Amino acid sequence: MLAVAGSAGAISSDYNLPDLGDPADTAMSPAEKNKLGAQVVYQLREQGAIVNDPQLEAYINRIGKRLVAHTNKPKGSIHYYVIKQDEINSFALPGGNIGIFTGMMVQTDSESELASVMAHETAHEVQNHIARQLAESKGDTIATLATAIVAAIAGAQAGGGGDAAMAAIMGGMSHLGMQSISYTRANEYEADRVGIRILAASDYDPNAMSRFFAKLQRQSDLYGKAPPEILLTHPMAGTRMANAEERAAQYPNVPVHESAEYPYMRERARVLQANSIPVLLRYYRKRLSNGDKSPADYYGYALVLDQQGRLQDAIDILAPRAKAHPELLAWTLALASTETRAGNYHKASTLLEGAMKRFPDRDAAKLAYAENLTDQGRPGEMRNFMLSQPELLADYPQAQQLLARAAGDQHDLGEAYYRQARYYAMINDYPSAINQLRTALQTADLSPYNKSRLGALRDQMVSACHQAWSVAQCRQAVVEQNRY
Repeated sequence: MLAVAGSAGAISSDYNLPDLGDPADTAMSPAEKNKLGAQVVYQLREQGAIVNDPQLEAYINRIGKRLVAHTNKPKGSIHYYVIKQDEINSFALPGGNIGIFTGMMVQTDSESELASVMAHETAHEVQNHIARQLAESKGDTIATLATAIVAAIAGAQAGGGGDAAMAAIMGGMSHLGMQSISYTRANEYEADRVGIRILAASDYDPNAMSRFFAKLQRQSDLYGKAPPEILLTHPMAGTRMANAEERAAQYPNVPVHESAEYPYMRERARVLQANSIPVLLRYYRKRLSNGDKSPADYYGYALVLDQQGRLQDAIDILAPRAKAHPELLAWTLALASTETRAGNYHKASTLLEGAMKRFPDRDAAKLAYAENLTDQGRPGEMRNFMLSQPELLADYPQAQQLLARAAGDQHDLGEAYYRQARYYAMINDYPSAINQLRTALQTADLSPYNKSRLGALRDQMVSACHQAWSVAQCRQAVVEQNRY
């Protein structure tokens, strides 16, 4: 059964949830769900929709791991991605892939509100809602489902950039009979019930879910705007709101624990999603001139200054605050990044070494340290450090890229090709991995050991490509890339 914590009496009333997974299992096997989800995530990466920011990625997944620990899903079975899009939305895909839009993050007022959206999407995945809708679709095969979504994303990107690509995901799902990833009323009630239980068990405020959705609805009503996309894809009836509030009231004594990093990660998301630096500068200058300014506003402002190339101005904001608040990793990492961009590698290294001592479990600090060593031209030290961090290599594609870069700097072509192929495999780009290895085996001057090692990896990648895509799709993609 589901593992829970907190108010045991109230939470236990949710133990006897119906087993609603059978129709989904009939419609799609676990392998098929993984295949469909992986192909869509691959296309999202190709379109540049997934934020490539280790700090924000690590933050979101820390929340995700905390939530998943209170479900019946095994550790590492659900992956959370930050989507660079100012739309207020989120989604769950088959195979345990959940996307949280930056536009959603910046609309939240607390980590509990952010976690409530993630818990709701996690509940959709736990209860197999998308796969169950597929069971009621028109009988499309897994290949048809994947092809329709992928083609829709690719077509939209050609015609309108990231916004159109995200709209195409919704439209592609609609074509498959999924009503733009809209859930039925029963789905939403169930996701609320399960999500609020997960939220409370994870020591987040169980009232945050109804509070956040009510806030979005009020904003929409007040300004006469169309409802945010999430209110269209996740219909919010008045009775559902009341039921969510009633459900949350069953958890009256939850000891709420929220990270002090939250407001800084919200501003980081705001900066990363911005299309106009001047507009963002005006936003922060206005915030800082008002009485309601917060430390996180200074953080966001410094990030914008860094993007503008005004490095010393950014350092002047970041340095005193990083010194005054060593307990907040965000200040230190931002300062180290700006110092690196300014060419002050030794200062950045000292900052990051201190951060790793204070936060030995923070992946973002370790990745930043490894990148700093690479920027300093110390590939041997970086390689030794990275190989001592097997969890980083397993969880972050960037880690494999750093090892590939270090191997190239050391003229170790066999290792460079090996690590770059591993990077491609981690983002489900098996055709690129295969072509990378074919190039190495056909053109590089390799030792017998490296030839054997790369040949074995190539065979693994071919097999993985056939499983993740199909034999025909894999062969076509390898040929079309023409990288060998």
